[in-house]
Amino acid sequence: MNPVLIVGGGVAGISLAHACAEKGIDYRIMDDGKNACSSIAAGIVNPFSFRRTLLTWMAHPFYQEALCFYQNNEKRLTAQHCFPIDIRRIFSSEEEKTTWEQRFNDPDFEPFMIPFDRDDENHPPFGSGRIKGFWIDAKTFIEENHRFFENQGTLLKESFSNEAFSVRDMTYKGKGFSNVVFALGYKNNALPWFQDLPVHSTQGEVLTVSWNNSDMRSSLHRKVYVLPIRPGYFKIGATYMWHTESLEPTEAARKELLEKFHVISKDDVEVVNHEVGIRPTSPDRRPLIGEHQTFKGIFVFNGLGTKGYLIAPPLAQRWVQQLISGNEMDPSTFPYRFKPS
Repeated sequence: MNPVLIVGGGVAGISLAHACAEKGIDYRIMDDGKNACSSIAAGIVNPFSFRRTLLTWMAHPFYQEALCFYQNNEKRLTAQHCFPIDIRRIFSSEEEKTTWEQRFNDPDFEPFMIPFDRDDENHPPFGSGRIKGFWIDAKTFIEENHRFFENQGTLLKESFSNEAFSVRDMTYKGKGFSNVVFALGYKNNALPWFQDLPVHSTQGEVLTVSWNNSDMRSSLHRKVYVLPIRPGYFKIGATYMWHTESLEPTEAARKELLEKFHVISKDDVEVVNHEVGIRPTSPDRRPLIGEHQTFKGIFVFNGLGTKGYLIAPPLAQRWVQQLISGNEMDPSTFPYRFKPS
């Protein structure tokens, strides 16, 4: 049987490749080394949506499945990239604090929540609360997985050429493939087969700063996230800018992030790096996963948005399972669920 071709080597493509391998499905993964999302992301795996103190989509069971995936991936690669962390939400109002307290009595929320302690009171005027989480060192994760695939002989280091692909006989540069799945993030619009799907480009800018703070146990969240990545160094992010694919850092974003950081702390920090990434998002913040309406055997796996490191591994497992069984994915991820504009 011909292998599956996975186009895109970010967190989505990497998850798909390992999901194929686990089921004994031969695969090739193609990437041009120009990742502008997965390798820039902070990689925080957060089961909450803080805006309304709700669980994120499919927090149960995706959180545990994702954690198992990354822990197994570390063993496979013999490289650490997954780190536990307390995710600290700094409350913006007494109402938010009250809602948080109520969540302790909800069995859906309770497994993620950490009991209050004295440190939670050190963020006046309303205090803070913590939940369990982890973060992925995105750069290490991407690089080590690509090195693994290269050693396995399954990595194709090139850009996908539309002209070299025959959708009718499922060949690329003359080589046959059983299925082709496109996990190209915001570059989806360059594909003639899926450019009608609403994969939107949402730009985000992130700072790395030097900060005299010894707390490496918690990420801080209020208007921005502040993630400790190594002693004395933190990531601050992220901005949101729609309908642009510029990868040039801006002074306006730098200023915005530092101003929002100073809502959390009045300390001075030194900016040591400034990066830009493009998130692939959808109108309803659900992924777009499924087969082309006309051409059988070609699939899209996209629109993972800000939760990519949480939802990519579980969704990849489900995609491979449906490939084997022929069953449909969750209808909420159906790529053609939106009415044409």
